[in-house]
Amino acid sequence: MSKELVLLAIHGMGDTQENFADDFQEKLADRLGDSKWDNILFDTIFYQSVLQPHQDRVMKAMRRTEIDWIRLRKFLLFGFSDAAGLERRAASQGSPYEKVQQIIRTALKKAFNFIGESKPVVLVAHSLGGQVISNYIWDAQQNSATRGVWKNPTTQRGTPVDDFLRCKQLKFFYTTGCNIPIFVAGFPELDIRAIDTSTNGYAFRWKNFYDEDDALGWPLKPLSTSYRSAVFRDKEVNVGNVARSWNPLSHNGYWTDSDVLKPLARDIRALLP
Repeated sequence: MSKELVLLAIHGMGDTQENFADDFQEKLADRLGDSKWDNILFDTIFYQSVLQPHQDRVMKAMRRTEIDWIRLRKFLLFGFSDAAGLERRAASQGSPYEKVQQIIRTALKKAFNFIGESKPVVLVAHSLGGQVISNYIWDAQQNSATRGVWKNPTTQRGTPVDDFLRCKQLKFFYTTGCNIPIFVAGFPELDIRAIDTSTNGYAFRWKNFYDEDDALGWPLKPLSTSYRSAVFRDKEVNVGNVARSWNPLSHNGYWTDSDVLKPLARDIRALLP
């Protein structure tokens, strides 16, 4: 069966396995039903392999000493070194920033080649993944990029494949537990600029979901005038089960919660024939 829509999921910070989206895929497929799901090309963007071997080495070295709170320390080490590592030397050739963007572009190229033409795209990004994808799209939107893969584009601008790789077929951008504010809070408001969502060939809705108990998930519209315009909706939700919906563990509950899955399924149905 031919596919009518591309759905890509990108993970957030921390120790992450390649099957990170299995539960999300299963629950969303159940909600949509087989006839709709069969029309969707689903894939994941797994970038943790760029950093995780180094983090594992550091964690192993640290455990040779007398330290407590191992699970918390591991979460902080992996999470915050993800954020620091991915932004380090962003303009340098071969940097983690560039390697992650290569992974994103490869996933998009794979989807384009499979479908053989431009189709609507839906991106679902969790936590740090929202910052990662935002950076990729930001660089793709520049006339002359100074960092990432768009310093040296491999496709001719304006062609269908180039437009697809630059996410011009994007229709919905879902962010959950997004921590973009952590990266931009030190800038003056006028310098806090969002990606284009409705100009320069882009036309998509950015829906951001956050739980008030999730210290790593933030609303985005309050950041600046630019974000108020770019983000279609900040939606406060209560995610997770009884054990974690009232505390910071809610950070990992978005993708299996009906508060996120229900509107996502509705938006996907609207794009399918």
